[in-house]
Amino acid sequence: MERQQFHRFSNDLMRLGAEGITAPQFSLGQSGGYELRYTPFEYVNRDAKLVIVGITPGNTQLELSYGKAQELLRQGLPFDQTLREIKKFGAFGGSSMRPNLLKMLRHFEFERLLGISDVELLWGEHADRLQSTSVVPHAAFKRGKMFAGSFDEVLASSLLSECFRDCFVPSVKEMSSDTLFVGLGPCPQAALDWCIRNGNLHPKQVLGAFCHPSGAGGSTTRYYLREVVREELDAKNPVRSRADWLDSAYEQMRAAISSLLGQATQELPAKRDEDPEMPTSSMPLSRQTNLPLANAKDAMVSKDTNDEVAVILVEVQRAGYTLTNQTLKLAEFVAPRGQTIYLVKTTSTTNRINLMVHPSLIPASVRALPGVASVSEEHRFHSNMTRFPKRLNRGKTATAYGWLVNLDALGDLPNFLAAFANAEFD
Repeated sequence: MERQQFHRFSNDLMRLGAEGITAPQFSLGQSGGYELRYTPFEYVNRDAKLVIVGITPGNTQLELSYGKAQELLRQGLPFDQTLREIKKFGAFGGSSMRPNLLKMLRHFEFERLLGISDVELLWGEHADRLQSTSVVPHAAFKRGKMFAGSFDEVLASSLLSECFRDCFVPSVKEMSSDTLFVGLGPCPQAALDWCIRNGNLHPKQVLGAFCHPSGAGGSTTRYYLREVVREELDAKNPVRSRADWLDSAYEQMRAAISSLLGQATQELPAKRDEDPEMPTSSMPLSRQTNLPLANAKDAMVSKDTNDEVAVILVEVQRAGYTLTNQTLKLAEFVAPRGQTIYLVKTTSTTNRINLMVHPSLIPASVRALPGVASVSEEHRFHSNMTRFPKRLNRGKTATAYGWLVNLDALGDLPNFLAAFANAEFD
């Protein structure tokens, strides 16, 4: 699919403006119930410090961009200037979407991160620091309604996948290596993860995800920002079904921003706790600090330690490792080439990091990796290492075991993770 098509549609945009959003000449194709409609958002701000990624332009953005295109084209401005102004005016516009987006940006202090006085200026005098885009950059529809599906659905559709690969991915690759990315919802988050896996982005560039800021999401933004708790949501409120993802996304964003700003993460409201169950991969760290302690060893999970562990979790994910499960004591990661590694959360801080690796590995080979301070002389046991083999230890039940690896400081972690992910172990 051709990335630059404004020249093809400029005459019709100047003639029809916002009234043309349903005109047949703006269709880019239909296939299997999906349709793409041209959206004049081709401009890429290659100097941007922040890229915000949605799913696809909505009807509001389509109408705003068509109207603005008509206005600017009638003024006779050059195409490149016209496209730049259209993008600034129409991207994430609307009476509810942009205010919700601004709320989230302010909540996480993006003005400090970007060195500006107010994030609203990203759509004004500091527009040079923002690039707004979508997984499917042209407006996508499914059976006549705006597309709001998963990233797997994007890849499964030849039409949507072509738009993603030919329009979105090249724009990502054009950005600076220090540009930061934020997804709006699970689909953009998955698309950014895909870009990391395929070498289009470095893990450190992706901060995580906000919820989608659309006003159609009801109380989604309020829940994401900790303004309302799950118990206050009506039993039929669809936000309840997304609450686990929203909690996890919030915690990842909180830890990522705190790490970049060099500040300690703040403890989240304890009222978010709902039950004493053991955490799963969908539960954020903020909930784990308030869980009942099973024994004296669990008392090592203090508030400060847990905040530091949150930073470590983010660093491991930035190295390209996928968080596949977590309990009160362990976080399970899968490395890019498939190796499993566990972070021992109950003893890991930014000044001391403990990891568990597979028992079949040769300790000397692990010890030789950069950043390693020591490897245990004997296997260590832990019942929650579900991907590791088991054997009898002291009791009557077989328990999973592995080698305990110690790193002295957070600064040692990136080098170790990179080496471990690419090491050839016999």
